[in-house]
Amino acid sequence: MKKYSFGFLFTLIFLSNLFSCIYAQESYPYQDKNLSIDKRVENLLQLLTIEEKISMLGGTGFATVPIERLNIPPLNMTDGPLGVRWDESTAFPSCISMASTWEPGLIYKIGKAIGQEVKAKERHVILGPCVNIARIPQGGRNFESYGEDPWLTSRMGVEYIKGVQSENVVATVKHFACNNQEHQRDFVNTLVDKRALYEIYLPAFKAAVKEADVYSVMSAYNKINDYYASENSVLLIDILKNEWGFKGFVMSDWGAVHSSLPTFNNGLDLEMPTGKYMNSNSLLSKIEDGELQLSKLNDKVARILTVMFKIGLFDNYQYDKTKLNNDEHKKLAYESAVKGIVLLKNKSGILPIITDKVRSIAVIGPNADCSRIGGGGSSQLTPFYSVSPLKALQEKIGKDVEISYAPGVIMDGDAPTIDEKYFFTDENGENNGIKVSYFDNVSLSGEPKVVLTEKSINHVWNGNKPNENIPQDIFSARWEGYLKAPKTGKYILNVASDDGVRFYVNDKLLIDDWKDHGEMTNFVDFEMEQNKLYKITLEYYENVGDAIVKLGWQLPGNDLLSQALDVAKSSDLVVLFVGTSKHFESEGKDRESLALPNNQDELIEAVQKVNKNLVVVVTSGSPVLMDKWIDKSTAVLQTWFAGQEIGNAIADVLIGNFNPSGKLPITYPNKWEDCSAFSSYLKEDGITSYTDGIYVGYRYFEKNNIKPLFPFGFGLSYTTFQYSDLNVIQTGKDVKITYKIKNIGEVKGAEVSQLYVQAVDSKIDRANKELKGFNKVYLNPKEEAVIELTLNADALKYFDVEANDWKFEKCKYNLLIGSSSVNIKLNKEIEFK
Repeated sequence: MKKYSFGFLFTLIFLSNLFSCIYAQESYPYQDKNLSIDKRVENLLQLLTIEEKISMLGGTGFATVPIERLNIPPLNMTDGPLGVRWDESTAFPSCISMASTWEPGLIYKIGKAIGQEVKAKERHVILGPCVNIARIPQGGRNFESYGEDPWLTSRMGVEYIKGVQSENVVATVKHFACNNQEHQRDFVNTLVDKRALYEIYLPAFKAAVKEADVYSVMSAYNKINDYYASENSVLLIDILKNEWGFKGFVMSDWGAVHSSLPTFNNGLDLEMPTGKYMNSNSLLSKIEDGELQLSKLNDKVARILTVMFKIGLFDNYQYDKTKLNNDEHKKLAYESAVKGIVLLKNKSGILPIITDKVRSIAVIGPNADCSRIGGGGSSQLTPFYSVSPLKALQEKIGKDVEISYAPGVIMDGDAPTIDEKYFFTDENGENNGIKVSYFDNVSLSGEPKVVLTEKSINHVWNGNKPNENIPQDIFSARWEGYLKAPKTGKYILNVASDDGVRFYVNDKLLIDDWKDHGEMTNFVDFEMEQNKLYKITLEYYENVGDAIVKLGWQLPGNDLLSQALDVAKSSDLVVLFVGTSKHFESEGKDRESLALPNNQDELIEAVQKVNKNLVVVVTSGSPVLMDKWIDKSTAVLQTWFAGQEIGNAIADVLIGNFNPSGKLPITYPNKWEDCSAFSSYLKEDGITSYTDGIYVGYRYFEKNNIKPLFPFGFGLSYTTFQYSDLNVIQTGKDVKITYKIKNIGEVKGAEVSQLYVQAVDSKIDRANKELKGFNKVYLNPKEEAVIELTLNADALKYFDVEANDWKFEKCKYNLLIGSSSVNIKLNKEIEFK
């Protein structure tokens, strides 16, 4: 060992301590917790260079840019809003299911639980809630929203945000604004009049800002009145920041920015997922030249930093990994799922199922032996577990009742992936496998980085790399080989992917979906001959986010219908599970039809002919048509996409362990032609004119005297409720409303009473009635409760376009208390002074 003199060691120690002291003394005011957030932000703005500030205007995938020099951490983000889309997490029900509970307090708990799981994943931002209005019933993302009414949507969105942000996690209200369809969403020009904008499409966003103090707003993909949402100064500056006083930051939806200067000038603060436009060198030069205002740059960065300080990101931010898959969140997932189920029909009281009377049950349908936890796209989750309705019924009553199962039909997207024994690398069918070439770009350009032989095409990489030499994002792949048909007939070939795919058979392009999107499935029918080999090529690219590509098929000749009819004939009762799935209701596309897909109507009609005791359970994210079978069905349940506990929730409602209490947050039409958007949707490529104005949902049905299949706010119970003793007292601008509800049935239950307001002698064109309050009460048999609601005169205002302001109209108002929008139990006319 080399020896040193004492003097040398002393000098070394002295210098080391000196440098340590110098480093330790290098502190900044922004690190002082005792200073106000404004002062801390001001200090950081002084320390940041212009280049660093510009770098913070663009993301890095799912995070903001860190500035290591100043110890500015990234804001880590994760998709939502049904839970945390980051590895495994609790899968809560879809938002339309949450809205069906009509329990804002429950939604607060869900938001809080999601906030806890965001932190457990070492994330800071959840990309939710979605508060877009369900204008068209086939909208691909209706399941992510809270329905058709701005008041109900506002109440749910506010509580979700408050719950999330109570955990020092950033909520992101989206998609601002008028993202009410997925078809052509990237460029469609939404033409909407100002009154409809203010009264229907903006209230939930305004409530998020003014009541919940939401920290982040996400702009939409579409244009609004000729300008993209991400560069729309009317929305982002005039309304959001100036009129409402929004103090947080505005981020773009992923890939929704189309320009540098207009986007910079017109209100966007953060471009996601990267800074393709906002990190532009042109911004730097124009700021240095004075053409662009430095104050605007500072404002954008200050907004981001302010939010970071608000959640405590600079002050020893705590992550708690115990808040995952815990009993509390499991119970909450179940509670919200079961409370969101809506009983639509119950003829002769066939439900709940009494096991002493029913000895055999046929469980039929494509949604019986699977868990439809949510729709498709960026809200998809990977739960720690999930429970199917079939499994839940078997576990709960399988010892007492004989349960037989048959799928009846297979829905698109459910067909199994193709077994590896049918893939071959050569045209002679001698060597199993398929050749794949991986590229480190999204265009299959240049020489592949990796060439392999894989067994099949069945990949869900999510955040993992396909290969150590290939990045987890920004890559593409080409599979080439041969596919052998096990039998002759018509096959349904399907390709599930996130993002783009092209699929060829015998060099003929059959599927062409070469664009960014969340997970979705493309299908094609193809005739194949037994033992014949078909040349296939599958091309795929992954941009940013999850990476998924799977090739599957549905074999010809399986007589699933006969199997279903056999079990239906031999059973006392049939429970038929139908609906849609994430492959039909998904981000990036709208449903082509409101009809049940894959011949499910025909399945129901066939079963009805062999067994009259039929309970139909519909699992979907928005309305489906029922005209072909509703009259002959004994009972109907709407369960929505209900998260990981969907099976247990449905089973408990069916067998009476829980009395259904959900109410519809969206009108069920008899046909698509009855809906307000029918005359404008898809009428002109690239443009959607909101000719229905303020008449959306039940407002439109009532204005035009159209009878819906099931009205907004509708839902049955296993008990009966009586309304009485309406009393109204005016005190200044407020009206205090009280009335009584009594459970006059034999079982405990819950009733959602709804307050609608009708302007009786209005001189203004107004809806027949509008929801302005609601209450949910749980009552034991013969128990009575006094319900109290408060109505403020401000809630009765309409938006005056000429005055560009909200106006109160002095006239008579009818206060309507109902169990739905059409079933009015009590009413009283008053005149506001």
